[in-house]
Amino acid sequence: MTQVDPAYNDDMLTVATRPLKRLTRPADPPGFLMTRRHVLIMEALAQYRNLDANQIARIVGGSPRGVGSNLRSLFWHGYVDRPQGQHVTLAAFFDEGNRPLVYALTRKGARFLTDRGHALEHRLDWTFRRVTPLFLAHTVEVAEVMMRFGFACRDHGNVRLIDHHELLPQMPESTRARRDPFKLLVTIQHDRKPLDLAVVPDRLFTLLSAGSRPSSYALELDRGSMDINAKRLVGKSSFRKKQIGYFNARKQKKHTELWGFDSFRCLTVTTSDARIAKMIKAQREVTGDSASGFFLYTTRKRLADHGPFAPVWISSKAQGISILPPAAAGGARVWRQ
Repeated sequence: MTQVDPAYNDDMLTVATRPLKRLTRPADPPGFLMTRRHVLIMEALAQYRNLDANQIARIVGGSPRGVGSNLRSLFWHGYVDRPQGQHVTLAAFFDEGNRPLVYALTRKGARFLTDRGHALEHRLDWTFRRVTPLFLAHTVEVAEVMMRFGFACRDHGNVRLIDHHELLPQMPESTRARRDPFKLLVTIQHDRKPLDLAVVPDRLFTLLSAGSRPSSYALELDRGSMDINAKRLVGKSSFRKKQIGYFNARKQKKHTELWGFDSFRCLTVTTSDARIAKMIKAQREVTGDSASGFFLYTTRKRLADHGPFAPVWISSKAQGISILPPAAAGGARVWRQ
């Protein structure tokens, strides 16, 4: 039985203590008091899709032990899930040894939020019980990048982040009605024939600052496993293929037609400077060495060490680029090493 505290205070009543397999719920879990922190956890999972326990603690605050107790209660009662397959194999994809448990919102958790007035994207499938370790690793790392943007906006104070599904109400009606409103569809000439390409950002977001025009971005999180330079465009994934899709979408103004953006840029977070160099080489071939400021790159380490608003971004022609809106950055846009 779950009691809901109307004030959502942090007088938490969670009882735990039977040995359980970490991915298995008890048949008759003890009751608990639904507090504000429990709700914040579900809201975070609704925004980011998958988060590990450490990320959740950084978002909602509180001690790791207290947040762990909250998560255990939510999991035992079916409000959140611990996707299968992560307890052994996920560590290999992160290359960091054993990782904290990864969580996802369940349909019950989504229903709890919507019943209390939270606007959730109804087209998302809130069932993540059986997903691949690679999918989990990717979504957790995308969430990490977006968390850094969120924290940077909070700390800056004059920049607002509009993240992914928050953008939907501002998009054209025809886009809002689509099954996948974030997918860019373009037609290019390939081998003297028309070829349809689709590219879906890992995340779409906009930065707003008083005195500056909105700055919109498509995020690509590269874990270093995707082929960069594959020439085949049919039945083969490659980073070059993504670049072709984004570049032609920009030329054909698909971002305006589908998303309502005046402009946008593509941000890629990857594993190393050597990989960035290969991506830039492919980009120059794809674009004819044009649109140098459209594609920007950085590494996970650089982002973690300095934050997304520091001059950590690289283009095909410059290093030390900041993506802070001009008014928020005081006009300083590029620092050259």
